This record gives sequence, structure tokens and C-alpha cells, in this order.
Amino acid sequence: MIGNYSFKEGEKSLKFNKEIASKMKMEYNARKGKATELFNYYIGRSKSVREYPKTDRSNRIVSDNFIKCFTDEEVSFMVGLPVNYVDKTNRESLAYIENVLNGVSATIDVELATNMLIYSTAYEFYYKNNDEFNIKVLSPMEGYGYLDSNGNVQLFMYFFKKELDNNDYILFVDDEYIYEMDSDFNILKNRNGEELKKPHYFNFCPVGVAKLPNGIYDTLGYNLGSLQDAYNYVNSDWGNEIGDTRLAYLALYGLSLDDEDAAKMKEKGILQIPDAKGKAEWLIKNIDPNFVKEYRDAIKEDIYRVAQHIDNQENVQSNTSGSMLSTRLNCLRLKIMTQNSALKNCIKMRLRCLFRFLDVEKNKNFNYKDVEIRPQINLPKNDVETAQIISQLPEGILSKQTARSLFSFMYNPSREQQLIDEEMKKEMDNEILDIHAKEQDG
Repeated sequence: MIGNYSFKEGEKSLKFNKEIASKMKMEYNARKGKATELFNYYIGRSKSVREYPKTDRSNRIVSDNFIKCFTDEEVSFMVGLPVNYVDKTNRESLAYIENVLNGVSATIDVELATNMLIYSTAYEFYYKNNDEFNIKVLSPMEGYGYLDSNGNVQLFMYFFKKELDNNDYILFVDDEYIYEMDSDFNILKNRNGEELKKPHYFNFCPVGVAKLPNGIYDTLGYNLGSLQDAYNYVNSDWGNEIGDTRLAYLALYGLSLDDEDAAKMKEKGILQIPDAKGKAEWLIKNIDPNFVKEYRDAIKEDIYRVAQHIDNQENVQSNTSGSMLSTRLNCLRLKIMTQNSALKNCIKMRLRCLFRFLDVEKNKNFNYKDVEIRPQINLPKNDVETAQIISQLPEGILSKQTARSLFSFMYNPSREQQLIDEEMKKEMDNEILDIHAKEQDG
């Protein structure tokens, strides 16, 4: 809900007007600060790096970026293998899906998953360009979508700049038009004085959204931010103690030292003691280094526990079979499955827009609801054990297509079935030709 506006099922969809556009922009600006902070933690510009206390001594900053490491790792598990599509009624649609998406960036799923995991929300804007179906992935730093009660985007705003132009521009999308506007929502005009207001043929707002169930509270940046800061503070403090003996104080006996003399002593590394009975020595804070190491390791364990990841650098058990690895990764596997469900919601809208594009441009009528979306989890599998289990199942329990989807090397079970059918047909044709040839020879 934005102000007094709310979209309920069955109501007429909203259209562009300056009042609701202004409210959407206010909501975008209100959320942009949190999105910026989540992005900062992803790229390693965390609070422990930006606000580490400075002194006139060593100021080394040590930063380990667990958040980026885990995010990239989860993305590789989610979409490191191609997403599979299974049409329950019409296999022809699969060939069109593959053909059209081949014209889109090969990293489109990686971009979508990465933005979703960083910000909890990611958008896909679908449009036609040069008679091609195109997809642009946008983050909450770049756009804002107004959702209905079912989580579908009804209105969308994309904020951008043009090259060699410092002005801000807005692309506003509803279920009929794509408007290009200035920052005050005035529709721009081309050289002929015509408004940059282009109709689209989707008949609904062509924007998909992938959203984690609990919003930012499911992001690694939110859950690991304070732990990563604590870990970096410990490492930075530890490194600076080595750099400038920060755990020690210089005790002087038999002389006095003002700030100017102290600065010269530090610069030149020389200290003159006039009193023969005088002396200089370090008063060292006798802190057991194991205390620092144990505290740091405790924080690290909490980081892996909260993230539901396993430390691949630790000493693992001698049993490294596929089933053992699968057991150790079980919590992470369940987490990836939940995240993939959020991706599927967006990919459904991708197929809906793609099929609308095919209907208009190619006169091909497919129903996106007939296509099952199957993301492949890119985690270790024991294919030998899987084959043994399948071989022991009674006939009629498991379909061949489902069985194929259980193997790690089977990227596209539906496509594999097509290849098998083609091979069998070719073999049968060859056998028929051989029979005819023998009959003619006889």
C-alpha cells in the first residue's frame, strides 16, 4: 500500500498519474538507504572498514568479506546449472524458450539471483528491442515496483542517467505504456515534439519480481553484518598490535618528554636519557594470543552457523562420499531450495511475457502455466548411488524423465527425451531401409 492507494484482486489495474508516481518515488527513496547499506556490505565496504578508529600510530584495516563469499557461493549453487523447463502439454514450446533465451545475456539468472540475495528483492523488466525479446535485471537501487496482494507488479519505476548527462530520468511502466520522463514526471518529447510514451502489447505490467519470503531479514547482509564487523575489528586490532605494539606503553624513568620531543623520537627512533639512573622500558599488556585466536574463531564459527554454510578449509572427516557431503550440506540445500522458489516466481512472469511475445511476433500460442520450472541445485550428488536406487525400484513407480532429472550431469531431461526419440526414429528408419534392401537383393 502507498498512501491511500492499495490494489485488491478484481480491481481495475492502476494507470500512471503524477500523484501515485510521486508516492512511489518517496517509497523508493525511503528504501534506498537500506539497499545501499546491504550493497556496501556485499562489496566489503562495511562499518568496520569505513569507521575503524584512527590513531596517530598504525591504522591497518584487515577485512574478510564473508557476505560476498557466501552470496556468490549460493548463487553458484542456485543457478550454476541451467534452469530446466518441462512442458506438460506441448514440447514445441521448449524449443522456442531455448531459442529466444539464447538471445538474452547468458548470465541473466546469475544477475537475478545475485541481486535477490543482496537486497532480498530483484526485478526483471521485459521489453522488445529490434524485434528481439529482451530482459533487464534491476535492483532496488535502480527501481521500485508497486505490488498487488498476490505479489505481482502493477506499476514500475526505473531510475537512470544518460551518457554525458547529469540529469535524472525515469522510465515508468504500467499495463499499457512505457513512459520516459524527467525527475518531475514530465513526459519527455522527441525531436518531432512527440511524447516518449510507447505502447506495449503485453496487456499487463511486464515486470517480474523475485523476493525472499522475509525481505531483508533473510539477507546475509542483515544477518551477518555485525558478526563480520566483529571479526574484522579483531583482525584489524591484532594486526595493528603487531604493527605498532599497541598492547604496550613506553615507561620513562629519570626524564620528561613533551609532545614535540615524543614526535621527534618516534620519527627518528632515538631516545636520549640524561640521567645515568634513568631508563626506558615497555610495559606490556600480557594478553595470551590464544585468547584473541579463540575469540576470532568463535566469531567465525557463528558466521558459518548463521549463514548455514560449511567451512571448506577445515579438516573434514575421512568419509568424503557423496552421501556424506550431501548430509553435511543438508541445511544449505534446504536454504537454496527456498531461494529457488523465490526465483521461480519471477521466471514464471518471464515465461508469461515471452509467450506473449511469441503470440504477437510468431503467432505461437503457448500457456506459461503448462510449463514446469525446475531450477537445478548445483550441489554434490552421488550419481552411482542414485542409479542403484533407481534400478531397484519396481516398474511403474518412477517415470524416465523424473529419473533423468535426478542425475547431476543431466542438464535438460526434456531435451534428452527429444534426442532419444530422434535417435530411435533414425534407427528404426535405418532398419526398415536394411529390410527393403535385403528383400530387393533376394
